[in-house]
Amino acid sequence: GSITAIWVVGSFFLLSVLGIGLAISTGMRNQFNAAQAALNAAFLPAVMLSGFIYEISSMPPFLRGVTHIIPARYFVSSMQTIFQAGAIWKLLLPDILMLLGTTVVFIGLTAKLTKRRME
Repeated sequence: GSITAIWVVGSFFLLSVLGIGLAISTGMRNQFNAAQAALNAAFLPAVMLSGFIYEISSMPPFLRGVTHIIPARYFVSSMQTIFQAGAIWKLLLPDILMLLGTTVVFIGLTAKLTKRRME
């Protein structure tokens, strides 16, 4: 694998997950409730629906569709590519773009919620 590829993919994944956490925290009024919601919204689906434990192709069609909005799916796919085949940027680019897309969506949602709450 490549340290650079791991760093790039990991950075985009962390930005995406940060966006999810910020969106949840901005939408909630209580820090405890925000922490619980973030645990249920990010951690549990990431473990169960990312392809890390259960193969995505063996999931029911509905769950396969749900996995497309979970950033951990793209992170796990990228890590598998890096560790098994190396830093083949042509294979990593779709996952990186999806991580970038989820980052933009969740941080944009956070910005929208923050503006609404500040006014």
